[in-house]
Amino acid sequence: MKALITGDSGFIGRNMKQYLEMLGIQTLGFSRRDGYDVLDGDKLLNAARICDLVYHFAAEAKPGESVLEPAKTMNINIKGSTNVLEVCRILDRPLVYPSSCEIYGDSETSIDEDHPLQPPNPYAASKAAIDRVCYAYHKCYHLDVKIVRLFNPYGPEQQLNKVIPTFYFQARRKKPITVYGDGSDTRDYVYIDDIVNGLWLARNLPSGEAINLATGRATSNLKLANLIIELTGSSSRVVFTDYPKAFGGIKSQVGSWKKANKMLGWEPRTSLLEGVSKTIKWLEETIGDDMGRE
Repeated sequence: MKALITGDSGFIGRNMKQYLEMLGIQTLGFSRRDGYDVLDGDKLLNAARICDLVYHFAAEAKPGESVLEPAKTMNINIKGSTNVLEVCRILDRPLVYPSSCEIYGDSETSIDEDHPLQPPNPYAASKAAIDRVCYAYHKCYHLDVKIVRLFNPYGPEQQLNKVIPTFYFQARRKKPITVYGDGSDTRDYVYIDDIVNGLWLARNLPSGEAINLATGRATSNLKLANLIIELTGSSSRVVFTDYPKAFGGIKSQVGSWKKANKMLGWEPRTSLLEGVSKTIKWLEETIGDDMGRE
């Protein structure tokens, strides 16, 4: 088997490529870093032609920036994903599409796959649209496509402007840990090893099926900040600050992973303590003291 991975230079795509290669599966990366763009249908077709399975990670994945540049986000995500779907339809290649918990919006209760889609920002709206376009390709063209809705992946290789690296750098500098609102906002953090394992298992889902990869545990921003202070031995204190103008709009989320467990035997195996500890170790080994100083 050979797998095409669009967006293999990004956080999840890079980890997915490493995971597949560890399993002995050949991979072909397709990212703008190497001169390949999912908006270029011809190059995409040529790449997919020599592969047996497609993972599509390439996207503009910044909710806050999508508030400021909605047309750019919509154009790249929807057009690029439609190109991927068309290539898979033409070549009859199975597609695993990583959707996002962003499509659900806020919820105080555990979110399962039947939860209404209520995207609160243009990025989330683009992911919700593609999620349903994937299903339409399954129904209309019998395309073998599986939809995997990811809840807040984190871990080594993630973008340094995300919440865990941000809190880590503030703690390392012994600066205040800045938490939006009153710290009660929650997310469901899933360690990257569990994410890529679930995405690999997802190839065995029935066509058109959608599942969540979640932990079922809601973690508040305040709890996360205090955990990082504890793990780094920092003297930093938590300070609360106003939400940014380009805030993505989600304040509370936790997902259900029962369907993924029932259909694939998948379960989240990495605790928050273990996952954050591994992420901090990667940050220390990769960044060193460079980001720990002014």
